[in-house]
Amino acid sequence: MFDKTVHGMGERLLTVRAPAQMMDALHWGMAELEKAYAESPAGVKSLVACRAGCDACCSVPVDVQAHEVFFAADHIQRHFSSEALEQILDRLGAHRRRVSLFALGERDHSRQPCVLLEGGSCSIYAGRPEACRCHHSSDAAVCAAHRSDPAVDITKVFIPSLRARLFAVRMGLDEAIETVGYDERAYDFGSALHEALTNSLCLLAWMRRQPAFPDSCLSEPPDTPALGSRNDQI
Repeated sequence: MFDKTVHGMGERLLTVRAPAQMMDALHWGMAELEKAYAESPAGVKSLVACRAGCDACCSVPVDVQAHEVFFAADHIQRHFSSEALEQILDRLGAHRRRVSLFALGERDHSRQPCVLLEGGSCSIYAGRPEACRCHHSSDAAVCAAHRSDPAVDITKVFIPSLRARLFAVRMGLDEAIETVGYDERAYDFGSALHEALTNSLCLLAWMRRQPAFPDSCLSEPPDTPALGSRNDQI
């Protein structure tokens, strides 16, 4: 699945010349993640405890790459009213200011409901990042405990066969995007999304193989070791 995804995404990226074409490629990639879940064995999917309104994982910091941010931003710009967009920008701005004050390592243990939650549900579900698409738990109670206490071992309720399947596609997408030279740095989702929605030049810079967002949007300050790989996220 990894090789198939790298090849499929790589071919699409070779034809990208404009933002709209990039969004088409990203839609294909996210659809491949959804397909990987849908085609998982029924016995495996029956182990998933995640349900609508279950939002414990939505209070955990999410690291993303730039393409995930632009995919989410495009979804918001297409589907949100001007009033809803203004409200989201206010909440994203507050999130960004809060994260900017964290000491090194503090963000990883922070717990704050995602600003995109509405009544316990994701308001950008179709545009959500890869980490959110790949997270599945066999016990929602453990997720809730992990939200309250980051020391709780969330990995014990991961579903290995499903996680491996989805991560093969996820890593394939990331590998294809990184191979053609796009910014591969890890960003704080809320901070980078705020920048993407308030600075139209970000997407153009990224498509020119430049850093997509300022260092202040990184999940960890530059030149410091990351606290966890993408494999460890939620």
